[in-house]
Amino acid sequence: MKKYLFLLLLLVPALSLVSCSDDHDLPNVDFNFTFENAVELDGTLYVVQGETFEIASIQVINKEEGKNALITAANYYWDYYFLGSTVQPPYGFEISVEENTPLGEHLLEVECPLYAVDKEPAFAVVAFNVKVVASAEDIPDEGSSFTTLHPSISDGENN
Repeated sequence: MKKYLFLLLLLVPALSLVSCSDDHDLPNVDFNFTFENAVELDGTLYVVQGETFEIASIQVINKEEGKNALITAANYYWDYYFLGSTVQPPYGFEISVEENTPLGEHLLEVECPLYAVDKEPAFAVVAFNVKVVASAEDIPDEGSSFTTLHPSISDGENN
């Protein structure tokens, strides 16, 4: 009986550490990406096989007027393979698209720790569809080297 009483007494401190709040006050931001040697059109980046393209800068804009938001690093992944990180603003990164990179669809992901005034710290994952083409003539003319993303916000629990 003493064992059970002792175990019950141990449960009281453990239960006091459990949080009951499901509220997540996540940052509400936009991301501006600037590219070199890549063209963005309708959510797809077009790059030429055998060339290097660059994310020249990442800028975070807090949608809450008058409050700052920032990232402190950017981790880059190509088709789920880790390429590298950068921790210095403007968080640019060069990506070499080798001659042996298959033509067609690929995935570029940028993962960033995200901080905003009066919000919980978060991780942002921005994904780009990338289309590797054989030559510059295969890139649409109406594309842009700049894009603003309006991400959807998720706490990972309620997608």
